[in-house]
Amino acid sequence: MMKHEFEAIAKREVTDEQFKAIEKLYMSSTLNKQDFVKNIRPMLKTIPEPEKEKNIKKMCVRDRSGCMKTPNGCWYHIEYVELVDVDIKTGKFIVKALEDRDFEKLSREGNDLNYSTGFDFDYTRCIDTQHREIELVA
Repeated sequence: MMKHEFEAIAKREVTDEQFKAIEKLYMSSTLNKQDFVKNIRPMLKTIPEPEKEKNIKKMCVRDRSGCMKTPNGCWYHIEYVELVDVDIKTGKFIVKALEDRDFEKLSREGNDLNYSTGFDFDYTRCIDTQHREIELVA
């Protein structure tokens, strides 16, 4: 059984390491694919889902004076957010705040977490996951 076949039958994704273990179990069994997945379903519930890569974008925000750029006019004030979806009705981007570990990863990769020379979208074109306008707090 191939990994994509298993995921289609089980209706969930697994990592490559998890699939190697599952494949060993399958190869030692005499069950067909559907019966095998049905029998290991309780075990699958205990295996954590693989973590998906977040779609991280730079959102331009305003500083306390209301400006998008720094006083020298070269850098934009930005916030990193996860792009979740686009609201078709309003055409606005649905964004979600990042977790601390995401900021740690961005920092390790050498990203400036406050300023940038470019951005993906302005906060006025974004809404949160509850479909509310983004409010800036200083």
